[in-house]
Amino acid sequence: MTAEKKTRLTRPTKPDRSQLDTQVAKLKEQISKCHDKMKSYKAKIDTIKEGRKGQGSATAEPRNKLIAIRTELKGLFEEQNGVRNQLKALNAQKDAIREQQKAIRAKCQYVKTEDIDAAIDKLENNMAHTSMTLNEEKKIIAQISELRKSKAMVKELLESSGGKVDPAARETLEAQLKSVGAKITELKAQEQEQRKIMDEIKAKMGETKDEVPDLIKQKNNQWEIVKRCKETIGNLWDEHRKVENEYWTKEKAWRAQAKEERQKKWEAEQEERKKRDIERKQRQLDEAGEPFDREVTTCEQLTSYLKSLTKEETKVEETKSAPKVEEGMVVLKKKNDESEMDSWFTGSKGKKKGGKKKAAKSDKLVHSMDIISSFATLGLTAPPSKDAKGISDLVDKLEAKKVEYLEKRKDAHVKRAAQKEKIAKELEAATNGTEEKAEEKANGEANGEANGKEEEKEEEEKKEGEEKKPEPAEDAGATPAEEETPAEESS
Repeated sequence: MTAEKKTRLTRPTKPDRSQLDTQVAKLKEQISKCHDKMKSYKAKIDTIKEGRKGQGSATAEPRNKLIAIRTELKGLFEEQNGVRNQLKALNAQKDAIREQQKAIRAKCQYVKTEDIDAAIDKLENNMAHTSMTLNEEKKIIAQISELRKSKAMVKELLESSGGKVDPAARETLEAQLKSVGAKITELKAQEQEQRKIMDEIKAKMGETKDEVPDLIKQKNNQWEIVKRCKETIGNLWDEHRKVENEYWTKEKAWRAQAKEERQKKWEAEQEERKKRDIERKQRQLDEAGEPFDREVTTCEQLTSYLKSLTKEETKVEETKSAPKVEEGMVVLKKKNDESEMDSWFTGSKGKKKGGKKKAAKSDKLVHSMDIISSFATLGLTAPPSKDAKGISDLVDKLEAKKVEYLEKRKDAHVKRAAQKEKIAKELEAATNGTEEKAEEKANGEANGEANGKEEEKEEEEKKEGEEKKPEPAEDAGATPAEEETPAEESS
């Protein structure tokens, strides 16, 4: 399995802003000086303008006349534009009538209703005073009918176009336009006269016109310097942003690489953890005891316990029977023998003479809490007495329970075998995956070591002739093999 060669990135150095801050501070200082000069120029201009305020009273009368003339001129210009717009409307109407007449000529012989009436009268007069055939009369009647129809159409077209253009209206508008033009010419001459009067007053008062433009020019020069300084600051910031953008591009690539390495390490740990979990499950199954062992054991113990009760009863009966007498021996009967034998089973001692009669022997059984809870776990009840039939039935039930749990044990063995087979497959798959990743990791480490040596060689060549600097505590450009070797050895 081959792995692609990939150069390992080193963490870039963050750009230094100290030089940029120094240059920007100098330019801002120059901008501040320019603003101060502009303020001084503005103060001088304002002072000169304050001195000119005395001229206002002397030029007030001609200035007011000039304002009145300009206001009247404005009204005349508006009136002139209105007359021109009316003339344009008349010309447009005249053009429309001409177009209508062209359309009428294309459709009819006559353009005016008067001409159509004259033609009709002429044809009717011919019919009345001239002898003609019937076909000729029909033709003349058809012509008269067509002329009457065309008359209605000509009349409708003339009405839709606005009728005829009144020549008197046009002449009136042209005369009005000439009158307005003459007034405008007269008022412009008056305007020039008032301007001359104001200039003469200013000249008499000794106004200096050269100083203010020079001050304004110097102020504008300072403003140009300010604009150039701001433009230079913008260019410096643009260059610095390019450097920073390049730095952040490399930084993001380095962080992505570091994240990828952490992800690979985490995935390897997850695979190892998964493998350990599978091995633990396999170990638990191997170390697990027989299924339903506790239930089967409980059945066997309770069966033995019940059988022991029947054995005790048999032993008691044998003890009550007469002892075996050998030849040459005599059996002696002890006093109160029966009462003493009863006390062995009932737990009571014999009574003295004159006492009450001994109580009858009880068959009731008293079980410990462990015995009672063991019966309860199996869904059974402990026997309350020494009834042989009841104990025998309970023993049969315990045997049936034991057989049932043994059958369940067989099913559990089958399930456990399937689980073991499944876990074995999972373990095999996990082992194969771990081996493949280990091979990829080894190839990556080899490539990283080769790339790291090349980078170290380039760095040594760059550092030749420079002052020696202390080595950093951590090598940002360490290869994956150098970072992961301690973890592999410890594992």
